[in-house]
Amino acid sequence: MKIIVDCFGGDNCPDAAVKGAVLALEEDKELNVALCGDEDKIQAVLNTLSYDQSRISIIDAKDVITNEDKPIDAIRNKENSSMVVALNAVKSDEYAGVVSSGNTGALLTGSTLIVGRIKGVSRATLAPAMPTLISGKYTILCDAGANVDCKASMLKEFAIMGSIYAKKAFGIENPTIGLLNNGAEEEKGNALTKEAYQVLKESNLNFVGNIEAQDYTSGKVDVIVADGFDGNVGLKATEGAAKAIMTLLKQGITNGGIKAKIGYLLLKPILKHIKGFLSTDTVGGAIFLGVKKVVVKAHGSSGEIPFKATILQAHRMAKGNLVSLIEDGVKNG
Repeated sequence: MKIIVDCFGGDNCPDAAVKGAVLALEEDKELNVALCGDEDKIQAVLNTLSYDQSRISIIDAKDVITNEDKPIDAIRNKENSSMVVALNAVKSDEYAGVVSSGNTGALLTGSTLIVGRIKGVSRATLAPAMPTLISGKYTILCDAGANVDCKASMLKEFAIMGSIYAKKAFGIENPTIGLLNNGAEEEKGNALTKEAYQVLKESNLNFVGNIEAQDYTSGKVDVIVADGFDGNVGLKATEGAAKAIMTLLKQGITNGGIKAKIGYLLLKPILKHIKGFLSTDTVGGAIFLGVKKVVVKAHGSSGEIPFKATILQAHRMAKGNLVSLIEDGVKNG
């Protein structure tokens, strides 16, 4: 079972992708990795590392899809890009999944057009796992930006896939589902959320009602269901607020004089914990649920540690037969 790593397209590639893959191999002895991209550049990084050569292969691809490329045009016209070559390769039984930190829109488009959707799935959903204020608990967001315009039936599909992912990734027996809305009351929302509320209420899912954006980090539910527009806006607002708080703390310590610096020393363990809470070093990437192979999007700015976590995440989901479980769940949904 091999995971393909698209080694180009991210801010710190290929170094971060290649080094992250080697770290993942050291941690998971069952893992095998294929590094996709310019072979000469990948090999140059590998030459600086110590690794098990029998567990790493290279798939040569000279072109790169950038963040400036339009997704559909890039997938159609850049056939020798590392992303397109990786997505074509993963269709083979030799490979179980793909990890990429490249253009998110292109990865979604390529996953849908090249790898293909699971039968019965209308749209694939981008599903990051977000840390919460409850220690060790994560909330999965479906959708984080892949589908701006949705129907109520699609939100039900997202809920089914997110529930299965929560069971497999975090061992939650009966995941709770919350519908992102502008209020907790049943009658709140627009036409889509009102219809989706009734659809989810009548389903066999563990639907607990509406939740608000403030619950992204509260741990109130295991899966948040939303259309990609609202889901992404809420996610970006949460990330922005967290970054703003950390920036204000840093500015206050820097400009606050000796008392502030003494206070920082006393609070350093707590601030380190907060920084770890906000880090992607252990969470991994956002998985595309609903396609025929495991495809995971690493953050564009990922360094080697987040890459390692994302590769290990992809391997775990592939070993756990996540795609087959989702296929059965949608079929019986």
